Amino acid sequence: MRIGIISPSKISYVEEINPKSKEIIIEIAKQLAKEGHEIVVTPDKGSVSELFAQEYIKNKGKKVFSIIPLDDEEFGISWINTEIGEKINCGTWRNQPEKLNEETEALVQLGYSVGGLAEICYTKWLKPKPVFIIKELITQELPKELERSLNLKYVSYHKLKIEK
Repeated sequence: MRIGIISPSKISYVEEINPKSKEIIIEIAKQLAKEGHEIVVTPDKGSVSELFAQEYIKNKGKKVFSIIPLDDEEFGISWINTEIGEKINCGTWRNQPEKLNEETEALVQLGYSVGGLAEICYTKWLKPKPVFIIKELITQELPKELERSLNLKYVSYHKLKIEK
């Protein structure tokens, strides 16, 4: 199964929530690699997604795809680690959440971020899918009003199980 990894662009954001966040992220990367899933990331340098992809690769993960807006002239891509995985060009940053959703069958949320919320919201319209939100990396669940339109699953990283 192809799983999208969504997260804050800075590891320090999840470390503020849980000092053991790096250990948790590494454990999830090992698990998804062991289970044979492919992953899809947008690997900002120094981000949770970059760390996750690096750990997934170290643990002999099957395949990494990086969603990168190679044609973007508005913002550019200087902060992206373009060396991770096979590149999938989404055109511009405005297309990134859409392309991430097109390329995946499930999402794993490793801490909240504004961009991550946009990526979650796109699951309502584009290839609806479950979003596994790791409880240990957030302060609270999203408002109940959103759950009517989204397939949100709050799980402990110890109990994360994504089945094909």
